[in-house]
Amino acid sequence: MTTEAATSQATLRQHGKSFHWAGFFLPRQQLDDGAQLYHVCRQVDDIADNATTMTERQRARRVLSCLQHKLCARSPAQQPLPTASNTADTDARLTETEQLLVDSLESDIVALFGRDSRCLQAMHDLVATMVMDLSPVLLEDEPALLGYAYGAAGTVGVMMCQLMGAREPNHSLAFAIDLGMAMQMTNIARDVLEDAQRGRIYVPQTWMNQPISADAIASGDAQARQQAWQAIGYLIERAEAYYASGWQGLAYLPPRTRLAIGVALRVYRQIGRRIQSLSADNYWSQRVVVPKAGKLQQSLMALPALINRSSAIHDAALHKPLEDQLSPYALDPETLDDNVSQDNAPGRKKLHSGKA
Repeated sequence: MTTEAATSQATLRQHGKSFHWAGFFLPRQQLDDGAQLYHVCRQVDDIADNATTMTERQRARRVLSCLQHKLCARSPAQQPLPTASNTADTDARLTETEQLLVDSLESDIVALFGRDSRCLQAMHDLVATMVMDLSPVLLEDEPALLGYAYGAAGTVGVMMCQLMGAREPNHSLAFAIDLGMAMQMTNIARDVLEDAQRGRIYVPQTWMNQPISADAIASGDAQARQQAWQAIGYLIERAEAYYASGWQGLAYLPPRTRLAIGVALRVYRQIGRRIQSLSADNYWSQRVVVPKAGKLQQSLMALPALINRSSAIHDAALHKPLEDQLSPYALDPETLDDNVSQDNAPGRKKLHSGKA
């Protein structure tokens, strides 16, 4: 194992325990590639999350903006394209340490994806979402939530689709995006307090009876937390349609990879189920995780994914709020069905088989 691979595996083991567990089912090359992608995404996320002072946020914005420019320059699909002078100006403002970080991230991204325009578009959109996190975040409504979920993790679904060898990418990409979005909704449901302490509220304000602030949640305001707790329950249920779509999309993966991603899906979804089993007081006092016994149970329940081989029709309603963001991918309209409801999407019953 190379030093780079060992570092990526260590990052996955420390920070992505659910994904690390699922990685045991992946072929070695796909595990290495998936871990490397996780390592890159984690670094980008940490650049935003670790910037707590004005100076640190300015530094983070410089680094992420420069990386955006470099990704744009590598793919003609990116719009708008930066001019050479814009890129040069951005580079000129970086310190030597910042430039080394940008160069390292760019090198890792190119090693994974070359000039694959869809993956570069996805990474560009992920970086843009992390730039948004450098300012206080208050999402107004559900379309804003779905847009954020796409940018933070639907993008990762795009990149994983390529790394995991999904067949018929014009068909499978929509389902991969949905799985990433579902997992991000679970993240949001789990981390409301932690995010509020950073000045961010991702649960839509329109889901509350009245507006609430990050400060109110972080300081323990009972009314604000009760409002948020009710919205968290709805968020977990809202994610179900996206998990169901992601489950359908497993059919496009090779069998062993299908099982691994099925395990990741079920284990991550179980976080939401465990949140729902808590009282509000218990939720605010702990970070919800799935213990090893629960991971083993969910892994066994993922076995039906191995026989899930039929092509699926994607529920176009899931992407209606994302049409502008997803337009660069030119998803195949033949896989999108405007008449498939969220409650009756094919595969939904299969996802719920057994007791989660």
